Amino acid sequence: MAGGERTGGTLDAEEAWRAAIEHAAGCPACRTPGAVCETGERLLSVYEESARPARAEEGT
Repeated sequence: MAGGERTGGTLDAEEAWRAAIEHAAGCPACRTPGAVCETGERLLSVYEESARPARAEEGT
């Protein structure tokens, strides 16, 4: 994800979602209710930011 920009908003959102899910699957903090994982939170924020334009494209 880091590096150059891509033109496919949906593809970026899918990649961001996959990164967040793969992290959460192997992270004890992410799997513990009430625990906080800064990396997991950051990955989720990246997904939310990349999904927003993709959702806007679908609505038009």
